[in-house]
Amino acid sequence: MRPQLNLGQIEYLNCWPLYQRLHEDSIGNLFTLISGHPAQLNLGLENGEIDISPSSSMLPAVSPINDYFVMPGIAIASLNEVQSVILLSRRPLSQLNGCDITLTSHSLTSIFLLKIILFHFQKLDPKSITFSTEEFTPDQTGEAALLIGDQALELYHNPPTGFKVYDLGHLWHQFTGLPFVYALWIGRKAALKKKSQAVIDLHQRLTEIVAELPEKLAELAVLTLAKKGKKTTLDASQLLAYWRQAISYKLDERALAGLNLFYRHANDLGLTDKVPELDFFPALTRANKNQ
Repeated sequence: MRPQLNLGQIEYLNCWPLYQRLHEDSIGNLFTLISGHPAQLNLGLENGEIDISPSSSMLPAVSPINDYFVMPGIAIASLNEVQSVILLSRRPLSQLNGCDITLTSHSLTSIFLLKIILFHFQKLDPKSITFSTEEFTPDQTGEAALLIGDQALELYHNPPTGFKVYDLGHLWHQFTGLPFVYALWIGRKAALKKKSQAVIDLHQRLTEIVAELPEKLAELAVLTLAKKGKKTTLDASQLLAYWRQAISYKLDERALAGLNLFYRHANDLGLTDKVPELDFFPALTRANKNQ
């Protein structure tokens, strides 16, 4: 029997359609799921606990480990608004100099995206803004807070009193005209020695799932909310609009252009010391061509 993949699973609604379909598949016995938020999955990849996972797109630019490959063609991205990566702020963006901004500990890529928006596009002073790590509560004393995932999605629709919602995907698109890639399917090259066929099979099935999703989403929305129950305030129309309009699972030419621009801006601001060159597996030739 082929060795199982240790597969990371992001516990957010943005990934729910992919994993729900994987759970229904016969290839489900080829992997062991390890669940967590993006920062936890990043750590699992770095320490070798996880073979492959949807993980922060910024990871290849900041990790000291040079042992990653990226699945071509698939990602977690937004074409414009993303709804689940937001800044809640008591002040307009242009007036955040001198303020304290709290950052979620669950994210990596979104923190870099926020800093690029503030310091490159808004031209704010990096020395005047204080960042601290704290999960958001409506009674927090800071002027602004970065949120991601399901909490962000719910507050996007129902923001707390006194806060304005800034959608970071929309802001990125407003300034660049390009999609933004939050997560890539990243794996450890060491896993390919014994599990390359399992990776190929997973990539093929994910590609098929992404192509099939448009006609499956309405059914998945009803199923998802039935399982979530009182754990979410979203209704079916909000969830369906999120999946159909906000989230893209394709790593196409435009998404890669947005990703490369993101890497360059981070490097230009001194937030990273390199612009990474991504190694793709499988279909390396096609992935390189799309860049």
